[in-house]
Amino acid sequence: MSEVFDIRKFDKYKEDNRREVKTARDNLPVSLWDTYSSFANCYGGVIILGVKEREDGSWYTTGLKNPAKQQKTFWDTVNNRTKVSINLLSEKECRNL
Repeated sequence: MSEVFDIRKFDKYKEDNRREVKTARDNLPVSLWDTYSSFANCYGGVIILGVKEREDGSWYTTGLKNPAKQQKTFWDTVNNRTKVSINLLSEKECRNL
């Protein structure tokens, strides 16, 4: 399998069927869960928070106001069976880049 994401190539990436960016400045966006579901039902992928896509498809960072809170919200939600039917991730696999 080819690599999904390499932070050293950040400036060369654009969104595709394996990479998606979300602004998520203050909170996790609702659209995060649609993307999570799509990736879970296909080939997997990387969702990058705190990044926005320009009209030309390039990315720029917007940052996160409270990444620890957003990370906790993410793990609480992904492990809540009333919201996500199956968690395909482990915290060990996920990391802040």
